[in-house]
Amino acid sequence: MKAVLLALLAADLALQPGHALQCYSCKAKVSNSDCQQVKNCSQSDTQCWTERIHAAGLLTILSKGCTSHCVDDSQDYYVGEKNVTCCSTNLCNASGAHTLQPAVTILLLLTSLGGLLFWVPGQL
Repeated sequence: MKAVLLALLAADLALQPGHALQCYSCKAKVSNSDCQQVKNCSQSDTQCWTERIHAAGLLTILSKGCTSHCVDDSQDYYVGEKNVTCCSTNLCNASGAHTLQPAVTILLLLTSLGGLLFWVPGQL
């Protein structure tokens, strides 16, 4: 009886259509919240990818998608860098998180300190 049930289960699994990998997909977005479209990948696609291009330390351009071949990569350029990350489970490329770039952080800090230097107590 167990053998018959096992055979039926195996046959059921073999006859079910395969489920395609799902990845987030977008092209050239500046915010991860703009890159939440789910794509059903083709049967040949086995990985999701995320590409982040950091330009001049101020701007990050984000792209995501499906691929049949992906290689984690990082390249530095004179005015920025490009990072590619790969993963192989459904919606694994959800994060496009990035922190404030050092130049932006320094600019915000200097602006805040500059405001304090010109602040006069008792005047609004």
